Amino acid sequence: MNIDLNNKILLNGKWSYVKDAECNFVFDDVVKMLCTQNELPEMDLPVNWELAGLHNFNGSVWFVKQFKFSIQNDDLKLLKFFGVDYFADVWINNVYLGNHEGYFSPFSFDVTKFLEPSNTLIVKVNSPIEIPGKVWPDRKKLIKGIFNHHDCRPGATSKEFGQDQNTGGIWNDVLIEHGHKISVEDIRITSTIDSSASRSILSLQIFYYSINDFELACPVEFKVISPSGNEFINKINIRFKPGKNEIFHSINIELPELWWCWDVGSARLYNLIISSTGFSQREFTFGIRHVSLDDKKQFCLNGKKIFLRGTNIIPAQFLSELNSGKIRSLVSAMKEANINIVRVHAHVNRKEFYDECDKQGILVWQDFSLQWTYDESPSFRDNAVIQIKEMAALLYNHPSISFWCCHNEPGFQINSLDPFLEKAVYSIDSSRIIRRASNYEEHAYEGWYWGKKDNYAAAPMGPLVTEFGAQALPELNSLKKFIDEKDLFPINWSKWEYHDFQAEQTFNIAKVETGGSIDSFIINSQDYQADLLRTAIDFYRQKRFNGINGIFQFMFVDCWPSITWSVIDYYGVPKKGYEALKSAYQPVYLSINVRQDRYFPGGKLLFDLYIINDLHKSYENSIIKFSLNKKEISEIEIEILPANEMIFLSYERFNFYLPENIAAGEYKLELVMICKNTAERVSQNYFRFKIVDRLKFERRIN
Repeated sequence: MNIDLNNKILLNGKWSYVKDAECNFVFDDVVKMLCTQNELPEMDLPVNWELAGLHNFNGSVWFVKQFKFSIQNDDLKLLKFFGVDYFADVWINNVYLGNHEGYFSPFSFDVTKFLEPSNTLIVKVNSPIEIPGKVWPDRKKLIKGIFNHHDCRPGATSKEFGQDQNTGGIWNDVLIEHGHKISVEDIRITSTIDSSASRSILSLQIFYYSINDFELACPVEFKVISPSGNEFINKINIRFKPGKNEIFHSINIELPELWWCWDVGSARLYNLIISSTGFSQREFTFGIRHVSLDDKKQFCLNGKKIFLRGTNIIPAQFLSELNSGKIRSLVSAMKEANINIVRVHAHVNRKEFYDECDKQGILVWQDFSLQWTYDESPSFRDNAVIQIKEMAALLYNHPSISFWCCHNEPGFQINSLDPFLEKAVYSIDSSRIIRRASNYEEHAYEGWYWGKKDNYAAAPMGPLVTEFGAQALPELNSLKKFIDEKDLFPINWSKWEYHDFQAEQTFNIAKVETGGSIDSFIINSQDYQADLLRTAIDFYRQKRFNGINGIFQFMFVDCWPSITWSVIDYYGVPKKGYEALKSAYQPVYLSINVRQDRYFPGGKLLFDLYIINDLHKSYENSIIKFSLNKKEISEIEIEILPANEMIFLSYERFNFYLPENIAAGEYKLELVMICKNTAERVSQNYFRFKIVDRLKFERRIN
C-alpha cells in the first residue's frame, strides 16, 4: 500500500528482490524473472540489507516495486531517493532513468512522461567488496568512510573480516512528489549579523526544477517565523525558467534571536515557509549564528570564545536502524555528559541526527566520509570532490554544524588529495570553519597506543585534540549478548578481536589485569578507562586557552555489539567512563592536581586547585566546602569567579593537616562549590588518598 500525503506518494514497504552477488544479471534477466517466477522474496524497505537477513552479502541486489498511480495529468512528477548505498541504477516501466553513486546524498528523476496507472520500478543496488590487499584497505575507491573501514566496525581492520556486514541497500525513504509544474529542490540559507547584532540579512539561494518549456511568473511568499513566534512575511513575483535553475533572494531580520550551544545560551531556531501557486509549500529550519576562529585559533560563536568539550560519535553501523527516539536519547546523553560539541566521525549521518543537535544546542564537527587512505587516481579525486560538495549542500542549513573536515587520518594524502576537497567545500560554504583533515598529530593516545596516561600532564597534540581515550569492556550482561559464555573466560581471542577488542594495547600498554575472572576484568578495564579520561581531561582543561582550545574524547557510543573506546555500550548501558566524562566536563569544574596520594598521619594534604568556568556568566560570593569521608572539615571563600575564566590556587593556599591519630586506610576528600547568593550547587569533585601506618611501615622497611 502506498501512502499519499501532501502531494507525495511514499513507496516504502514491501519490495521484491533478486540477489546478484557476482553482478551477472542485466535488466532483461530481472524482467524475465518477474514474468516467469511465481513469487520473489520480499524485503521491507527502507533497510540496510544486512539487517534484513542478507548476512555478509556483497554485490548487487535488484529491488522491484509494483505500484498504482491514478493521477494522470501534465504536472511534474519526481521520483526521489533519500539514501541508497552504494551504486544505484533505476528503471521505471522499462525506461532507464539513470544512476547514482554514494550512500548519503538524495537524488531524483523526472518521471512525468513515464508513469502509468500500473507501474514497475526496478532499482539495482550494488555495494561491492573491495579486493583485500589490492584495493582494500590502502587504495579504497568506495567513499563510505567508517562504513567499510574502521577499527570500531565488524571485523575491525582485519583484511579477512574487515568488510563484513555490508551496509548496502535502500536505507532511506523512496517517494514520488507530484502536483505542480515546479519543484523547489532546496534552499541554502546564509545569515550575516551586523557588528551590533541588531540586524541579520538572510541570503537565500533557491534551487528549483521546472517542467515548463517557457518562463513562468509566480507570486511567492516567504514567511519567517522567529523562535519567539514573531512572523515576517515577504512577497515577491519570481520568473521561473525551464529546467534546473537557481534564484537568489534576501530578507532583513531586525533584532535577530541568535542560536547558541546549550551551555552559553538557547538553541533558537527559525522556520522559513516558502509557498506559491506554482509549487508545493516547503519548510526549512535554520539558525542565525556566526562561527569563527580568532587570531589564536580559539573557537568563537557569535563573537564569544568557547572552550570545546567534545566527543566523537558513530551512532550506528546501519543508518536504517536509527530512529528519532534513539537519536533523541543519544543527543540527550551527550548533553547530560556536559558535551557541547560532537565530531561526526568519518561519515555523514542521517538528517534527523543533525536536526536533534540543532534543537538541543550541540555543536557539530562534521567529517567527510573518508577514513585512512584511498586510490590516488584523478577519477577518484574528482568523485570525492563531487561527493564532498553534496555533503556540504545537504547539511548546509544546520546551525549546529560549525566545522567541515575533509578527511580522517589521511597520512600523506593530506597534501595530495585533501587540498582539492578543502577547495571544493569552500566553493559551497565559506561561512564555516574548514579543516583539511584531522590527522595523527592531533590524536593523543597516551596510555593506549603508546606511553602512559600520566603523559597527559604535557597536554599533548593541541591546540585542538580531536581524539583521545582508551577501550573498556561493557558490563557482563551486554558482553554475553554477543560473545558466548564459553568464549568469555578463558578469552577466545579471535571472537573478541572480531568485536574490536585490542589485546596488545589492553595488556602491554594499559597493563590492565584480568584479575582471574571476567567480572574482575570488566571492573579493571572500566576503571582504567575512567581514570585515563579523568587524567587527560584534567590536564587539558588546566591548559584551556593556553595551548589547548578544545578536546574530543573518542568514542561516545558503540555502533554495533563490540568492545571499543565507547563510554556507552551498544545496548545503551553506560560504562564508568561515562560518569568520568560527565564529571570532568562540568562547565564549572574544580580540577584537582594531586601532588601526593599517600601520607603518614599528621601530614599536610598536597594538591592544587583549578577553578574553571567555561560559562559566560560570573559567580560572586561562592564557597568551596571540603569534606573528608563525608565529614566537613573546612571551607574557603571565592569572592568572584569571572565569566569564561579560570582561577588557580596552589597547594600553598591550603592548610589541611591530617590528624596524628588518623587510622590507616583509604580516604576521600570531596569538594563542593556553592554560590551563596543563589544556593546553587555549582560544581563538585573529589580525590582519593591513602593513610599508611608509620610504625608498621618502619618495621617493614627495617
